[in-house]
Amino acid sequence: MNSKESSAENLLVQRYQLLEIVGTGAMGKVYRAKDTVSRQNTVAVKILAKALDDMKMIDRFQQEATISALLSEMCPNIVRVSDYGIDQNKIPFYVMELLEGENLADFIEFHEISLETFFHLTRQICFALETAHNGIIFLGKVCPVIHRDLKPTNVFVVDGDDGREKIKVLDFGIAKLSQEDSQHREEEFAGTPRYASPEQLQGNDVDNRADIYSLGIIMYEMLAKKLPWELEHNSVGEWYKAHVEIPPNDLPSALDIPRELRELVMQCLKKIPRLRPQNVGEIRQRLELIARKNFNLGNFSESNSSQTTYLFTNTNKDKKQNKDSFLLNTLWPKNKPQQKIVFPRVTKFNDEQILTLCTMLDGDDIEERMENVRYNRFIFQSYPHPMILWLSILYSPELGARWLPCYLDLKTNMGQQIADLLSDSKKYYLLFFPLNESNRCVNFLPFKIMLKQRTNIKQWVSVSKMLNIADKRQAMVSKKKLQSDLESMKGDILKELEFNRDGEINA
Repeated sequence: MNSKESSAENLLVQRYQLLEIVGTGAMGKVYRAKDTVSRQNTVAVKILAKALDDMKMIDRFQQEATISALLSEMCPNIVRVSDYGIDQNKIPFYVMELLEGENLADFIEFHEISLETFFHLTRQICFALETAHNGIIFLGKVCPVIHRDLKPTNVFVVDGDDGREKIKVLDFGIAKLSQEDSQHREEEFAGTPRYASPEQLQGNDVDNRADIYSLGIIMYEMLAKKLPWELEHNSVGEWYKAHVEIPPNDLPSALDIPRELRELVMQCLKKIPRLRPQNVGEIRQRLELIARKNFNLGNFSESNSSQTTYLFTNTNKDKKQNKDSFLLNTLWPKNKPQQKIVFPRVTKFNDEQILTLCTMLDGDDIEERMENVRYNRFIFQSYPHPMILWLSILYSPELGARWLPCYLDLKTNMGQQIADLLSDSKKYYLLFFPLNESNRCVNFLPFKIMLKQRTNIKQWVSVSKMLNIADKRQAMVSKKKLQSDLESMKGDILKELEFNRDGEINA
């Protein structure tokens, strides 16, 4: 770390405690940080990497913060910016919400994207772009915002409060503010060649239709798991030729995609801007019609407010109550000793597989733990035997931490089954059984499994399947290593729990 990054070692402007680097880009580094003043607690801080005397870079950095702050006030699908300033070393920074999830590129690579998910995610990207293209008040004028670098790595997927995926569009670092008096002129290229429009690559003036072209590539990639061109070399010259001269490949015929959706995606990829859809609102409306016609799906929300209405919602309270009753009627297995242990169990409710952790505790302890902070974490040990530590913790300042570790051997059928279910589930249930009182579950708590955790588990399962294990007795070696790692981490985990202001932490 050089002298210009020394602010990372201190309390930034006596407020933000920088903890670790979570991202690095062309304009700077992004840190996970603690906000020592706000109830928001954990935030992300982006610090400019260039010297203070580079005024062009500083102006662009400040513009990125300003645009994001103004747009995020109007649309919940744009990353929220809450503060901007200059640190003690005269380095500009801004503060934004910390996004716990993964970028869309990783989501495409590691997850199957159903048409339901495609519509759900694309709708939100459209809302973000529509908000930007409608414009912000900047220097007294209404200025449409053209992103110019829309790509999967600048689209983040997080877990929404409703349990569904939520989109956050970010990185307006090279966004263009279009003003009415702007003239058509040659421009310096700004963007990513793989996702840039032909007019961007040719240095022509761009408008909202450049973002629509990039959106078309993203939609194609979400549906086909590949790009519309297959190039031998990943070079600027090759991408220039692809976007300017080579027609995109049609979406694979093997994909079960409605004709109207195919036509919409391919129209977005037209090389001449006037042949594309002329605004994102048109794309959103056409997506709605396709969803309603082909899948009998509910309407897209006409509102761009924070109270979004998602497709495919399920508010059947009776079903939830039945599931609660089902869980509370769970019996302690006869083949398990009645003692303070933790073990996983998969049960079936209607057509749903429910992932549970069963634990037996003193009755009084169960009652006192129901309002505790919930914490979970997954740690992988690949050598000499693939194994996952599945850690659940209940914590209160008065009672301290109740540690509930569980170990999954990924070379057993049971371990693989549970890990596969973990990678596809958004929650699991901790079931409580009273020691020496009853064999029936008396209460339960739900634990979220965050998107990034699910992706990690999916990768670990894939790695474990590739490993050839000659001696299964090595499983005990990996388990002891994980147990040792847990003991060494306990101090840091307790510190995190002590300063936590949320009801649930997903590490």
